[in-house]
Amino acid sequence: MKVAGFPLFKLFAVAHPHRTFLWRHAVAWLVVLGWLVLLPGPASAHASLVRSTPAGNATLTDPPHEARLWFSEPVSPAFSTVTIIDGQGRAIPPVSIRVGDDDPTLLIVTLPDLPPGLYNLRWKVLSETDGHFTQGPLVFGVGSEVSAASAATASEPASSIPLVEVFLRWLNFAGLMGLVGAAGVAAVVLKPSPGALRERRFMRLLHHRVLRWAFWCTAAALLAGGGVLGWQVVVLRPTLPENAALTAVVWQLVSHTRWGQMWLARQAVLAAAMFCLRRRYPLPVTGLLAVGAVGLQASMGHASGLSRAPALAVTLDALHIAAAGIWVGGLLALVVASLLLYRQTGYRFAGLSGRVWKRFSPLAVLGVLVLVASGLYSTGRQAASVDAVLTTRYGQFLAGKLSLVLLVGMVGLVNSMLLHPRLAAPLARLLKKPPGWTPVSPHRLSRLVLVEAGLGLLVVLATGVITTLPTANGPEFSASPADTPAAFSQQVDDMVITFSARPNRPGQNLFSIRAVSVRKPPPAEMMRLIVRLTYLDQDFGRMSVDAVEIEPGLYQVGGNYFTNPGRWKVQVIARRRGLKDASAQFQWVVPPASARAEIVSTRPLEPVLTITAGMVILLATAGLTGLYFRRRTAARPRARIALPGSVQVQNGG
Repeated sequence: MKVAGFPLFKLFAVAHPHRTFLWRHAVAWLVVLGWLVLLPGPASAHASLVRSTPAGNATLTDPPHEARLWFSEPVSPAFSTVTIIDGQGRAIPPVSIRVGDDDPTLLIVTLPDLPPGLYNLRWKVLSETDGHFTQGPLVFGVGSEVSAASAATASEPASSIPLVEVFLRWLNFAGLMGLVGAAGVAAVVLKPSPGALRERRFMRLLHHRVLRWAFWCTAAALLAGGGVLGWQVVVLRPTLPENAALTAVVWQLVSHTRWGQMWLARQAVLAAAMFCLRRRYPLPVTGLLAVGAVGLQASMGHASGLSRAPALAVTLDALHIAAAGIWVGGLLALVVASLLLYRQTGYRFAGLSGRVWKRFSPLAVLGVLVLVASGLYSTGRQAASVDAVLTTRYGQFLAGKLSLVLLVGMVGLVNSMLLHPRLAAPLARLLKKPPGWTPVSPHRLSRLVLVEAGLGLLVVLATGVITTLPTANGPEFSASPADTPAAFSQQVDDMVITFSARPNRPGQNLFSIRAVSVRKPPPAEMMRLIVRLTYLDQDFGRMSVDAVEIEPGLYQVGGNYFTNPGRWKVQVIARRRGLKDASAQFQWVVPPASARAEIVSTRPLEPVLTITAGMVILLATAGLTGLYFRRRTAARPRARIALPGSVQVQNGG
């Protein structure tokens, strides 16, 4: 078996039955993904409503003068609209809309004088982070109770995923990955090595075709970026005044929103990359521009909207895109460039194609390892729990994408075994097969490479779908009422401190603290009981308030101190005359008003997946380091010892 002698160009000279086989599988996967895309279901954007004042379905005795809405991401005031619908269906415009001075996630709506009745405040905001819209209702009553029927009537109807946006995002990611993969292949795989003239000529021609493919991939990403901007304007148009000029809308979107500024910088970097590829500038310049484009793309995605460690999330998201480009983009670059070379020149260099694929294999393995590690971390940040994966469209498509990646990895592993038969040796020994055994025949390498490339494109398509959907880490997944006991108790010195909160929801709560000494009589008089609150999911600072004694040993605090759902640290400090402060700390969880019932598990996925990602990185680093030193040791010349009566051979002879 001589896999290295397999001509690459036979990949594109396969028989018609093989083409039918590939077409059937590609069409089947497209039908499955298309069916999932067209399934009815909610398709909101990515700046979700965290809480509001007044709260949803609240009954107020006095009409409010303003409404405050807090979102999970910064919102643009220029492209945010609010309409108030009264009980008779009449639209009442708000007095003004503005964003909080110190909090870009806060939208403040000044309301007109509202007579008693039911009202539906319909809001629509544009996320500054990823450029997506969020819309929804906020129902409240003034002197009238909100019924379940009224709340259900005001809910947003379900909508399907926009196929135009999915296609544009697929083209965008495919172009970016093609650029990164082609640049990596040209820099690492297609280096002309000293050897026969025919091999050097083959590498030079293939290098030229790969860079041409990189140029067209960059053009596709640039075109897709323009299409995404156009789609944003189409979605924006119904919310703007009829006399608004289109050019003014585009300019305001590009220059006055963070997403628009990132988009403009990304387009400029891609245009510079096209210029460098056209003028045949040194490859490192193009590589740096490709890295810049990937980083800007990651800054426009889900990772940049996270409240905790967004810089780390964006960096790993950029590594995820780059690793996918090295693997899938590099594979497509080699396939397409070889096809162009074969059709234009008709050259068949037996043995050279196998060497190209052997050079590409280590690069692909590195890309897969980085892809898996960064994907595990991103999954933990974007999907709150197993229930979030099972019950949301984002989680379901994410699970489908992971399944596709696993399938592509299995096909790639089989291809690596065909190119490097030593990789199949452990499996051959386990199955008691003869030396040189491989899972499939080497003659099937052509079809397997095409299958791997086709499945890679489907992975990119799934990525395009996922980026149009809201993540599964919203406030409704942050906690469950079952995660928090009714009260926590802790003994500090001679004090037993018990803390509870009702109704334990974002907004107004009543804290009850019982602080009593186990010693009779108490050793000292209680002077103050201090409650300190720290939000752990975002840096809001620390709030401190004194509790009021209701009866001996029982204290209460009322107010809007649990401002957000999620994890809180509650510290209760008992200050007594002449004694050291007794301090008790509790890890408290505030579930959102829209918390869902537990199905499988509501435990956070982030800690487990982050640790798993770190283990993958450590194992990959150890494996690659061991392989490097093993090859380096094998390449060293061995010293030979001259035996009596034999001819002495010098070191390296």
